[in-house]
Amino acid sequence: MRNVLIIGAGGVGAATAHKCAQHNDVLGNICIASRNAAKCLAIREAIREKGNVKDPDAATTSAAVEATDSDAVRALIEQSGASIVLNVASPYCNRAIIEACLASGANYLDTAVHEAEGELNMPPPWYANYEWKYRERFAERGITGVLGMGFDPGAVNVFCAYVHKHLIENIDTIDIMDVNGGDHGRYFATNFDAETNLREIMEDVVYWENGAWQTAPCHSRTRLYDFPLLGEHRVYSMGHDEIHSLAAHIPAQRIEFWMGFGERYLTVFSVLQNLGLLSGEPVDVEGTPVIPLKLVKAVLPDPASLAAGYTGAVCIGCLIEGRHQGEPREVFIYSTCEHQACYREVGAQAISYTTAVPLVTAALLVAGGEWHVGELVNAEQLDPDPFMALMPRLGIGWDTR
Repeated sequence: MRNVLIIGAGGVGAATAHKCAQHNDVLGNICIASRNAAKCLAIREAIREKGNVKDPDAATTSAAVEATDSDAVRALIEQSGASIVLNVASPYCNRAIIEACLASGANYLDTAVHEAEGELNMPPPWYANYEWKYRERFAERGITGVLGMGFDPGAVNVFCAYVHKHLIENIDTIDIMDVNGGDHGRYFATNFDAETNLREIMEDVVYWENGAWQTAPCHSRTRLYDFPLLGEHRVYSMGHDEIHSLAAHIPAQRIEFWMGFGERYLTVFSVLQNLGLLSGEPVDVEGTPVIPLKLVKAVLPDPASLAAGYTGAVCIGCLIEGRHQGEPREVFIYSTCEHQACYREVGAQAISYTTAVPLVTAALLVAGGEWHVGELVNAEQLDPDPFMALMPRLGIGWDTR
């Protein structure tokens, strides 16, 4: 199983392309595609300049494609000969790319749950609204699909499966925590696609507790935690993709996601929200319809542009409590990653890097057969051991305390 099509040429797409090229002896020819052909060409050139190509005989090509057009994506899959499609485009594109994979027979991996433009506060579990409806068709075709395979969601789902398999047999609570202790030097910027990032922050908090979905206003639940490498940080409960599959596959009393935000970030966010600038509904501006959220995205820095000056590190992990062999146990399983180390290797900041590395790790496991299961799954449904062994070899280690 060889040849990979990467759809998306933002910061995550670029980091993904670099990591795939570093392992093209297994993954074969790589095609980078997006609506913006110039970005794809720039990524190809950056891979060449950094020498991130393991097999010089494997081709790295680029193409322009409209990712919301399933026929166009299918044609590109067939043209590139890709057996694996890595979707790092906007979540708005998921369904079209899934349809193209089903039509062509290519295996599918993505990093985020599907969203429809203008849709907020989808009913939980989020995966049931769109992706899980494709399960039967994937199984009928014998196609492997791995949903939400970045870091969170993605690696953290595997962390939970690993702890459940080896360290805590009876899990009570899972708290997934993500803190960026870095500094990009800009007054305000988002670390990945601004539209996606700001939408998820302003949505209601959704978490799983006592066998039911619970909701709360955004930023209304908070806690302090002492993180490895970064020290104590305040984190805020948020609705996030991974809890919507973990609640279905890992038995626990409570599952919740927490993210760290600085005071300035929350202040700017609140001002934008209170002014109506995070709305997805068009407003008339002197006869021209303008969607405020898209305008905000357009004036904010491109997340990929933050990488060169980014300092500090991130820590992402799962605090899991329960009982093991009759005794209470608490485990924090985590990874840390430094922005400048990521930039030196692939020209990306750590947020992009920590999404790309688990995705390419999973692609290698699908290509090698360990995770080629012929059905549509979330990461925690797969054997965690091969992933936990392989991911450090791709650049992100992990530890427990």
